[in-house]
Amino acid sequence: MTRLSVPPDLPVPAPSHHAYDAPPALPLVGVVGGMGPLASTELLRSVYLPADGRPEQQAPRVLLWSDPAVVDRTEAIGAGRLEALRRAVEKAVEGLVTAGAERVVVACVTAHRVLGDLPPALLRRCVSLVDVVHEELARDGRPHLLLCTKGTAQAGILTSEGPAARHLVPLRPDDQEALHREVYRLKRGGDPLVTLDFLRTALPRYGVRRFVAACTELHLVTRAIETAGLSAEFPAIDPLAVVAGRIKNGEL
Repeated sequence: MTRLSVPPDLPVPAPSHHAYDAPPALPLVGVVGGMGPLASTELLRSVYLPADGRPEQQAPRVLLWSDPAVVDRTEAIGAGRLEALRRAVEKAVEGLVTAGAERVVVACVTAHRVLGDLPPALLRRCVSLVDVVHEELARDGRPHLLLCTKGTAQAGILTSEGPAARHLVPLRPDDQEALHREVYRLKRGGDPLVTLDFLRTALPRYGVRRFVAACTELHLVTRAIETAGLSAEFPAIDPLAVVAGRIKNGEL
């Protein structure tokens, strides 16, 4: 059998790694999802779409912990039984950190009621959607209608502290109840564009043009508004959209 070999007078080139070198990977981000599952799924779509042409090896790195079995956040706040919620959030954050997540986003504003009760080592890894909203409000400086769940409103999650809270216009009880029903319609898969009926009637009554999408289900609405080309008519601060942009850019 003939064996092929390199002639001794021809040097064997050293292996080159340059052709295979890749830029450093983006940080691994964990998402505590499932509250509700459609909202956290839409967050992932916002991270990856529209595609920006980069190789997939350079795309954002995201771990999704989607557990819809978590206790209803508004019911837990209303009944004063927060321990089950705290345990569920802590378990999810700890699981994501153990899996390698460098930063963690809890994709439920109402669940932020227990965020401060996490162990300090876990809390340091978390990105607060409340802080994101306050940062964007301070940057904009104009009044925004606060659209959130009854639990978020009752607990004062966005309005109890921070100088930017003065830019928030809360809903009256009847409108808050109507919006809460709208949120649960979205959770069940309702058409996000139907929520425009609520916006078209509520915004003028409160004398504001802008709103804060302070419930992650409302990310479905802001995405639908953007897709329909209506963003100029319904300007909004959407913390999930802000976070998705930061994840995409490796800035979280």
